[in-house]
Amino acid sequence: MADHRPAVMLFNLPETYGPAIREILEREGFDVHLTGGHAAIFEWIAQQPPACVGCWYDPDDPGSLRVITELKSDAAYGHLPLMLFMPPGEPARADWERLKADDYIVLPRDIEEVAARVRLGVIRSARDINANPLTGLPGNLTIIREAERRLREGRRFAMAYADLDHFKPYNDKYGFNRGDEVLRMTARILANVVRRADHPDAWLGHVGGDDFILLLPPELTARVCTEICEHFDLVVPDFYDPEDVARGGIESVDRQGNRRFFPIMGCSIAVVDTGICGATHIAELSARAAEVKKAAKKLPGSAWVLDRRGPSDSGLRSNTPP
Repeated sequence: MADHRPAVMLFNLPETYGPAIREILEREGFDVHLTGGHAAIFEWIAQQPPACVGCWYDPDDPGSLRVITELKSDAAYGHLPLMLFMPPGEPARADWERLKADDYIVLPRDIEEVAARVRLGVIRSARDINANPLTGLPGNLTIIREAERRLREGRRFAMAYADLDHFKPYNDKYGFNRGDEVLRMTARILANVVRRADHPDAWLGHVGGDDFILLLPPELTARVCTEICEHFDLVVPDFYDPEDVARGGIESVDRQGNRRFFPIMGCSIAVVDTGICGATHIAELSARAAEVKKAAKKLPGSAWVLDRRGPSDSGLRSNTPP
């Protein structure tokens, strides 16, 4: 049976406290992972997004602030609740405007409160962020709020709607556990590409199932979407049995109950640029993206399509990338 305990990652905790805090949290039903390296924290989050991150913070160590800043500014996982562990007296020295933490624990004074405070952070995050339980990415309500905020502020952005071709037949043949692994892999690819774009306005969410939304500065759209398609096509064959890879696809059942051949999955991305279409409401963006996605799905493998219709255009006129 799958382990549904909420995962907590503890980063860089001193040996004096790390094992004891791990024991407390595991006793209270958390799945706890301890890590120490700067690179390891982001690799682990991408592999298995936790419900909460706990970091040791030393105001005299510039590396502490750098890791915390990178965590909270991350386009994919900056919404994760961040708990700081601090020695006595340090909270008074902390620059809370820069730290952007969600809560803090003073050690050893508050050690018995660790489980309750972490649980509260997880519950508050689930309520406020509406994170997808499988990938840890912001969920549908948060996506809508973020898109509407940008529209309300009059900021130009591109909405990229990504979903997987032939995902249902894959699920039907290989089962939901392997289907979930494909979704986690897709989330990692998207998150890593968005992270490499290194732009404060690049943002990622998971609507549900095999549907993902990226909100991007228009100038990054071609680069981000092309990288996603390339990486997905490179990795997805690993999720098929060797004989199906050799055949180029699988035999499965379509939505009408007919058995037929389905090629290896692809990632189709529909892009709508508010600066081109003039959209002022999320419903218009979504409707246009749904139309453009149909064009993307007609292309072989992974592909992205940009909607080039202006505000008054009625017919779909999209272009594939060069």
